[in-house]
Order: sequence, then C-alpha cells, then structure tokens
Amino acid sequence: MNNGGANHAVIGNQDSATIDVLLAAYNDLSINDVIGKQLAFVNFTSNLIINNLPPLSPKQLVIELLEDQAVTPELIKALKHLRSKGYKIECADIIKLDVLDQAPETWANYIPKLKARGITMLAEKVENYEIYEQCKELGFELFQGYFFAKPKILSGKKMSRNAMSVLQLIGKLNKTDVDFDDVINTISADVGLSYNLLRTLNSGMYAQMKKVDSVRQAAVTLGLNNLRNWINLLALGSLDDKPQILLETAMVRAKMCELLGEIITKKPAPDGYFTIGLFSVIDAFFDTPLENLIKKLGLSEELLSALLHYKGDKGKILRIAIHYQEDKLTKDDLANLEDYDINNQELTQAYLNGLYWSKEQTK
Repeated sequence: MNNGGANHAVIGNQDSATIDVLLAAYNDLSINDVIGKQLAFVNFTSNLIINNLPPLSPKQLVIELLEDQAVTPELIKALKHLRSKGYKIECADIIKLDVLDQAPETWANYIPKLKARGITMLAEKVENYEIYEQCKELGFELFQGYFFAKPKILSGKKMSRNAMSVLQLIGKLNKTDVDFDDVINTISADVGLSYNLLRTLNSGMYAQMKKVDSVRQAAVTLGLNNLRNWINLLALGSLDDKPQILLETAMVRAKMCELLGEIITKKPAPDGYFTIGLFSVIDAFFDTPLENLIKKLGLSEELLSALLHYKGDKGKILRIAIHYQEDKLTKDDLANLEDYDINNQELTQAYLNGLYWSKEQTK
C-alpha cells in the first residue's frame, strides 16, 4: 500500500501519511475488501514503530521501515517485540530485492539458503515479463511492479479472433458520433455481453427497484456514458488469456480517475474520466502499442491527447492516477493536485475506493 510517494508538500509529515492510509484502509473500508488475500506492505517511521503503532491485526500486515530512518537500539528492540507478536518485518521475514538495481541471478546461490531459514523473497520493480519469469524460476515468491500492465509485443504475432471482435466492439461503441440506438443494437447482438450486463445490473450491488430485463432498459437506467463504461469493462474482461490482476488494475485506475474527475468538475461520473483510466492499459490487453490501438477506437481528440500525451485535465488526472499506483508522484503531479485543490486524504480515498470497487465487481 502506498501514499502516493510520501511527498511532504502534500501530506505534511511521514507519520501522518502512514496514519492516513491505515485509517482509510482499516476503518473507512474493510482491509479484506482492499487487498483480498494479499499482504499489505505499509511504510512506517521509526517513531510510529517505537511509540505509536496502531493496534492492527498482524495477519496480513508487513511492516516496512522507511529508508531514511536511523537504526537505533530502541528501534531494534521495538521490531523484535513486534515480531514476537506475529508481525512480519520486511528485511527480517521478507527480503526485498530491487531487480532493476541488481540483477536477480546474482542472488541465485543465496535464495535456497534464505528460503531454508523461512525467509520469503520479494522481487521489487519487476518491469517486464522476462524478468518476472526469471525471478520466479530463481525462487522469488512475491513480486512488486507493473509488468503485467505492459504489453507483450511479439513481432509477427496475430491478434486472436476474440481479441479482434472485442476491439471492434469497443471501437464502435466509443466513436464520438455514436447513436444511442446503435449502441443498444450493437450490445444486443452479442449474447454473452448482454447476459453479463443484465446479470451485473440485477446483482445485489446494482439491483434496482424494478428488475432490468433488456439492454434498452439497461441503457435508460444507466445513461449512455455509464453504459459504455460498463460495456468497455465487460468486453476487456472477456479476454480470457490475461491475468485477473490486469483487469483489476484497469478497474482501480478507471474508478480513481472518475472519482478525482468528480472533485474537479463538481459533477457525478463526469464523461471521459473512467474511459481514459480503463483505456490507459488497453495495450496490455491486446499486446499492441497504445498509439496503434486507440487511433482505431474513434475517440475524441481530447481523449486521444489525454491518453497519449497527458494533455488537459483528463490527461493530468490520468498521469496522477498512474504515478500514484506506481508510487512515483512527481513535482508536476503535486502542482496539479494543488491547482485542483485535491488534498492527500482525497487522493488516498479515491485510490482505496477504486480498490474496494474493483474487488466488489470481481467477486
């Protein structure tokens, strides 16, 4: 879990950054809804570890000491005490290796010995599938990085029929001049997509006072923009050769963009923000360069410019969401957040709400 790079200009200090994330994740939302069965890696200052560690369950929490903290006898004593209570400590129970900084094969002789002592190996900054496969073969068990959100571009590889039909559907539905009836007819012609749409709308979370039993009724209930958002999501989810985490990443980013868009536009579900978040990883779904794909989708110049060059409000919000997910917020991002009057708590909440929403939809 991150706080968007722990940039002091936004959050005030490192202690409050960690506390903001923990309060939102453990109180405002259920931690299980946020991370599922995964481990939550949380940055702590030495001050929090020694004096003010919140009473959190150790079951899924991994304590990470921030890199700039001084290691003192008092801190070591506190960490030993936490381990005795069942907390996992990064560097003691889990060793994290930056595989961009140090080639993973240099650890080949040490990994079996470390694993024999009950230590779990985590590969950090895994940037592509090749490094992921290499680390997996060497014995790494945990991985951090957004390699799965990048395309595996293979020369000479043809797009599958399923992928082509999904891309054609998305392109047809997202043209700037698309007609309402055309959208309904296009969706209705796809039996599987129609079924999934109606099943979603009639689920416990989206159930209406009156049961939705046709695509036209769904369109009227949702409105054109929300309907297209759902169809885009369901269509990408139908690509069965992609990992679930890719779809979840796209969903989190799409919802985060939409929620931040609501803050700056003062409107519920503003047009385009969900779409740019979802389509920002469309290259990974189709293993094709982004610029080659989105030019086939008939998107407006505004969305094209936002996706390819991070231009305009939508582009700036997209870049903030991407950098927040990757824990790489820049000075430009911080300046844009200040211009939009979005504080750190709102940013964190948008991300966590996106996580919760994605988990709810993929249960």
